[in-house]
Amino acid sequence: NNEKSFNAFCSMGHVMSVNTGLYSMTTVPDELAVVLLHEMGHGQKDHVVKSVRKKAGVAVGAMVLSGAAGSSVADAVLDIAVNQIDSVQITKPNEWAADNLALTYLLNTNYNPGASAAMWQRVMEKMKSSSKNFAGEIFSPSDHPTDQQRRDNYSKRLTDLSGGNVKVKDGVVYVSDKKFVKPAATSAMSSPERSYFIMGNLVAAYRTNQNAKDATVSGRTVLLGNQPIIECTQGDPEPQALATWLNQIKSSKPIVVPDRELKLQKQAAAS
Repeated sequence: NNEKSFNAFCSMGHVMSVNTGLYSMTTVPDELAVVLLHEMGHGQKDHVVKSVRKKAGVAVGAMVLSGAAGSSVADAVLDIAVNQIDSVQITKPNEWAADNLALTYLLNTNYNPGASAAMWQRVMEKMKSSSKNFAGEIFSPSDHPTDQQRRDNYSKRLTDLSGGNVKVKDGVVYVSDKKFVKPAATSAMSSPERSYFIMGNLVAAYRTNQNAKDATVSGRTVLLGNQPIIECTQGDPEPQALATWLNQIKSSKPIVVPDRELKLQKQAAAS
């Protein structure tokens, strides 16, 4: 739709609406996928339907108590359903559930899982400079998790997915609790946002046991096994230096994923 604010939402019947303003926020496919998969999560778990049912139940109950039931009940329920796009309130627990579903779904695609945290890092940065362009139900700070909470939740899950081997703190990527790299900013992406994409690549490497292989260099790209980790740009350390350091600090052992993460993935599979 042609709304200029940054928003998307899932409606009745799993119909998804995406504001054109989303593309003013980002055109990175991986980050767009995070937003769309979040809305798919709402649909898969029937969050909207359950909210409408709850509202309808309250409306009918109020009419019965006031003695104004009869044929007006059906009209009231229909009115709630028709207008739910503007009025439905997704609860904070549902928002957390949709966020977690988005990352779990993302793991079953070729997108970078680090885009989950990177997207919210971008939102945080954009909010500082143009908060008036931010509106919409799923981004309301009053009844939803904050941008930082969402970013940090994703970052924690990414660390869990790596078996605790990969972390990001203050824009620095750590491997085995040792500083690996603080990436330079590019014209299209800040240093902190970029750090989460590097984190996602490392997570992918650990999840596919590429950490048991050597880090190498191809052109300006550092790889771990066959997994690209970072494409070095101006301001980054030299690729060979990063590859040599990664070989020294990385763990080659198979990862152990925490029970919390396994539970989240099981819940998503039940969708």
